[in-house]
Amino acid sequence: MSDGQIQIEILVADDADERLKVESNSRIDVSVNGRMYPTAKLDDERYVAWWFDAVAPEPDDPATTEWVVAPTRYLAAATLGELWNDPTAFHALTQ
Repeated sequence: MSDGQIQIEILVADDADERLKVESNSRIDVSVNGRMYPTAKLDDERYVAWWFDAVAPEPDDPATTEWVVAPTRYLAAATLGELWNDPTAFHALTQ
């Protein structure tokens, strides 16, 4: 096992932000601890999971404003799950 670091990004859109560049038809919902999280593959080979309460829109939909980007689908979804369960951690990381 290496001591390498894994980069995970937490992104919050403002009105001027561009939408994420995702590969078409790459969306897969991933189960983490019994909850489903939408994920998609980005054009740069990383994966994104994003917030939404009901049926999730696509990651580039204007309704989607917060994302977690990671090297794998599961890591993106699991990180999203951790932050979903502890909103204070999300706010601490994005402030």
